[in-house]
Parts: sequence; structure tokens; C-alpha cells
Amino acid sequence: MRMNEQFLEQMKELLGDEYSSYLNCLDKKPLRGFRVNTLKTTPEHLFSFLDISHSSSPFSDNGYYTEAPSGIGITPAYLSGAFYMQEPSASSAVTILAPDENMKILDLCAAPGSKTTQILEKLNNTGLLVSNEFDSKRSGILAENTERNGGANCVVLNADTNDVADAFEGYFDMVLCDAPCSGEGMMRKENVAVTQWSNGLVASCAKLQKEILKNAYRCLRAGGVLVYSTCTLNKNENEYQIAEFLSEHPDMHMEDANVSFGRKAFAEGMNTEKAIRIFPMDGGEGHFIARMRKGGTSSEEKRLPLMKSAPLPKCATEFLDENLSKPYPYYFCHNDRVYGGTYPFFSAGRCRLIRHQTYLGEIRKNRFEPANGLFMSSYTRTKNKYEMTDNEAIKYIHGEQISGNVQKGWVSMCYHDLVLGGAKSDGTAMKNHFPKAFRVR
Repeated sequence: MRMNEQFLEQMKELLGDEYSSYLNCLDKKPLRGFRVNTLKTTPEHLFSFLDISHSSSPFSDNGYYTEAPSGIGITPAYLSGAFYMQEPSASSAVTILAPDENMKILDLCAAPGSKTTQILEKLNNTGLLVSNEFDSKRSGILAENTERNGGANCVVLNADTNDVADAFEGYFDMVLCDAPCSGEGMMRKENVAVTQWSNGLVASCAKLQKEILKNAYRCLRAGGVLVYSTCTLNKNENEYQIAEFLSEHPDMHMEDANVSFGRKAFAEGMNTEKAIRIFPMDGGEGHFIARMRKGGTSSEEKRLPLMKSAPLPKCATEFLDENLSKPYPYYFCHNDRVYGGTYPFFSAGRCRLIRHQTYLGEIRKNRFEPANGLFMSSYTRTKNKYEMTDNEAIKYIHGEQISGNVQKGWVSMCYHDLVLGGAKSDGTAMKNHFPKAFRVR
């Protein structure tokens, strides 16, 4: 492909003696990878039945390189949420963020959800993750990927970052700002990254990133960690951006990334060399990751206003008691829709709520109809299960009815002990309730 000459001159100046190595990498196939979802399975269990090429990635726990053919995303294993397709080095930002259980975390620019799902795996259904996406269409994709992942403690927003900051000022232990960028690190992966590049695009992205970083700062509590990342290579969106941000926020300071992959960023003041760069020569595509910490300590946890729930209808409580082995710690009901969560249901201010933890189902004609989210949640434990054969799992994701002697009522349809979705049994057959939008055609 023909590259923009101004871009190539930029890269020649940036890389010096490594410029020819960079050009050679651009002629090679982009690297593919995936990450095993530890909310639902283990690498050992997944590889015991899924025939997929894999070699360990240095960029994250349970991350792998693969040469799997296209179509892996319509297999039962993928549709169960057991793994997530992700370019290997894209997982590096969450590794450097280093989230831990019971934390409150914000993923500020989250679609399509690779980093959100990775954070959820680290939280292990404790604490809280708020994932925001400004673009409404992409926020729907984010919600879909989050549901498949199975984390029960994720709130998905479709909002401007300023509205997020107004709603959650000083609230989060950690903020991940994987900012919109010019995409220079994606040029061997996506042709659009090549064709759209211009100095004007770089400048407009840098302006937007500056605004988003200010709002990310507002969301962070004293003593909290902010990770800024991009998948681009120029200094304007990376080192210069961070140096300017740090100079304008003297209570923020750079921290060592404490990872063995990648290389030090360029020294452009304010200790920007502590950030990490990943070039195609480093086993990935192209990334910049800076870890920063806010000064001070939080003396007490900030509390958010709770949303007022309608009483849980009797048909809902009866269904949940009859079908779940353990209740959700919190429930919320609004407009006949019922949600469950492992965290209290709080208000998100002016932000548009796409998903608040786990959507369990809705009331229809005085009966409770379970949603796909109830079955996909890794927190859910249903009493009635059916283990499908490989052939039955294929039929299920195509929307077909499955025959089998199963107790009447709602059933979790399992494949190698992984839940694919729900069905309703009459005792001899299970009516398929796998969402029509997800069915394989």
C-alpha cells in the first residue's frame, strides 16, 4: 500500500536507525490474538476442547497469539464469552493499569470493549466498572461485548466525557483513558488508518485528547491511578500530550510501568520516558501507554445518589427464587425491567445509561421473562441446566429447538460447561431463546 510521504518522514525522524525495520514490518501480516476470559473458564479448560493455535503473549495474563482462521467468532466457544479476539499488544494498557478486586474503575473511551472485558476479568465480580462510549452505535457494541463477557458489575454509558466527569467527580480509584487517536499503529491492520492520515487529523485528535484527559482527571480520586493510552505513534498525541497535561496538573506524576514488554518512551520532559511504547518491531502493532498517579489521599469514600427502584414484582421474585441458586446482592426495577448487580444501583447524572450491571428480564403480562443477560452473567447460577453435545451447540446458535428430557421450565444451555444462553423446556424439548440478533446464519 502507498503510505503518506509526510507520515513516512515523521517515522524516519522518530525511529532513526530502526526505520528500515519498521518498513519491513509493514509488509508482514498483522498479528492476531485472543484473551481467555477467566470469569468463565481457564486456559487449560478452553484448550482441552477448542482446537485453536496459540502461543503466549507477553502483554497480558491469559493473552495469546494465534493464526486461527476467520470464522472463529461464530463458534459456540466464542459466543459463550470464553475468549475475546484482541490484537495482542492492545491488552498492554490494562496490564499497566494493574486493576485489582474491589476497585472502582472508569473506562472512559471504551468501545468496542476489549479493555472493558479485560478489566472485568481482573475485578472478578467485585467492585465496579463504569464503561463509557460517546458514539451511540459503538456504545451498543460495547454493551453486547460486555454482556457476552459475563461481568455482573459493569455500567455502560453513552455520554460526553464532560457529563461523565460531572456525575463522577473524584470518585474512581482508577481511570483508563484509551483515547481516540489518528491510528498510526494500526496501519498494517486497517487500510483506513493509511488513507485517513494527515497532519490535520493528528492535530484534531490531539485537541480532543487534551479535553478528554482533563475530564479523566476530574473523575479520579486523590491517590488514584490514571492510564492514558493510544494506538498511534507520533509525539504530539503521546509524549507532548502527557508532558503538557502533567505541567497543567502539578498533583499528577508519572509512575514506572513495571512491565518487561515494549520500550521506554521518548524523554520530552515531566518524566515521559517512564511511559511505554510498542512498535511493530516489538511484537505488537503500535501503542503508547503512560501510567500516572494523583497526589494526596482520600479520607472517605465519595457516595453517589442511588436510583429509586420500584418494588420487585411478585412474579419476578418467584422466578428468581425458583431458578437461581444464589440471589444477586442488589436488585433494581424500572418500567417493568429488572436488573441485578453486585454493587448498589446509583444515578449517572445526565449520562445516558445503556446498561446498569446485569439485565435480568422484564415483566410481560404479569409473568417474568428472563433476558439473555441473566444466563450470560458469570454471577448467575441457575438450578436447571442442559449440557449440549457439539452438534447440539451448533444447532442452538442457529436458533434451532433442542430435544432432551429436562425438567420443565427455564434452562441454561451449556457447552463444555459454558453457558451459551437460555431455553424453555416442556420436559421433552427446549424452545430456543438464543437472541435472534446473535444467531449464526
